Amino acid sequence: MIETSQLQTLVAVAKAKSFSRAAEDLHVTQSAISQSIKNLEIKVGVKLFKRSGKKVVLTPEGEKLYGLGSNFLMQMDDTLDEILFDRDTMSGKVRLGTLTGIGKSWVAPIMLNYTEKHPKLTVSITLGFSEDLVRDFENYRLDFLILPEDALPTVGEKILLGEERSTLVYPDSEDFKLHDDMTLEELASYPTVLFEDEGDHLYLKWCKDRFGRTPKKINSRYVINSHGNMLQAVQRGFGVAVVPKHVFGRSYYKNKVKEFCSDQEVTNGKFFLVYHKNSEQLMRIKSTLDELISVKNPFTDSN
Repeated sequence: MIETSQLQTLVAVAKAKSFSRAAEDLHVTQSAISQSIKNLEIKVGVKLFKRSGKKVVLTPEGEKLYGLGSNFLMQMDDTLDEILFDRDTMSGKVRLGTLTGIGKSWVAPIMLNYTEKHPKLTVSITLGFSEDLVRDFENYRLDFLILPEDALPTVGEKILLGEERSTLVYPDSEDFKLHDDMTLEELASYPTVLFEDEGDHLYLKWCKDRFGRTPKKINSRYVINSHGNMLQAVQRGFGVAVVPKHVFGRSYYKNKVKEFCSDQEVTNGKFFLVYHKNSEQLMRIKSTLDELISVKNPFTDSN
């Protein structure tokens, strides 16, 4: 892997056309310049400079690497200048990543209002799968993550946001007569709207917590990996479903479907906010962090 310092040396020598002058420009010894260029030539496998009288000039291969290196160093300088300029201002970009459910029900609405208050700030929200989000965070393509405890990255500062709970909902229809004493077999016989076919984590966990076991077979009627669309399907009579309480509580369909035993919600686990260590030194990061943790528990049905 070529080091940034080697590119800096290459560019300095090419501009000065002299190892000794490049050494003066970079405030190092001439031997250090010579060794850096030698190591770089070994890495790329070609000569980068040739003698032309008392000067050193780039070879054709050196010209190619010089073009790449000078552009890279210029972009890096511009980026560093932008970072320093934005350090104490509410400008620049803030990038968040989370799961679709909590993203649509809570993160997007709160960040929409937050962005409106800071017109020079750009907010980017990525909704996706935890594995992809963690990879982007670890590669510094995201500033914040909001994920369940079992999906957290090994790096970053973590703050507990709250505990997600789920609830069972069903159509407001005579065809669905759920009652407090129903058995698991009765529940499983009803048409069911699932997040994942035969493997809906929330549905299975709800059954496990209430009945002590999961159904051997589910009467699957409609499958879609969107809790909002699941609620729409329930409202249209497709079946029962288990959805996060915070999604249900903020949904357009809240008063269009029935909630089964609202006092018997099931805990799905804790959610955490994760950010990069020391990044809160940037004003936009510190401000966003304060905004996100200002709600004591975003997983309730009203905030």
